Amino acid sequence: MMRRAGIVLLVCAVGVIGARAQEKKDVSFKNDIFPVIKSRCLPCHSEDNFNPSDLSLDSYEDLMQGGKNGAPIVAGKAAESMLLKKLGEKPPFGDRMPLNKKEVIKEGKAKYLSEAEMKKIAEWINQGAKNN
Repeated sequence: MMRRAGIVLLVCAVGVIGARAQEKKDVSFKNDIFPVIKSRCLPCHSEDNFNPSDLSLDSYEDLMQGGKNGAPIVAGKAAESMLLKKLGEKPPFGDRMPLNKKEVIKEGKAKYLSEAEMKKIAEWINQGAKNN
């Protein structure tokens, strides 16, 4: 009986350790962040397109370089990163990103990043915004 209880405790401990390891998994720019940028941001923020901010998101290097409003990422500090502020409900200036037509916003049909996408970007920034 004691042996069985010990095995159950060991299995539970391994499960908790495994869950914590999964939580701390690094978010990948290439696999997790860039696909969101490619589908939701590049239609406007590519080097070939004019955008008022001069922010090109074609590559990690372009993202980190920033545009007219400076660098959009403060590595390790998601809350201070302009990228998240501009993706959020009340950006400090200009319109919320990604842009939606005014009529679409008024109709309540605007498409913004999901909470999961926002959380993943914040995790990546808080993990140091690495080119991984």
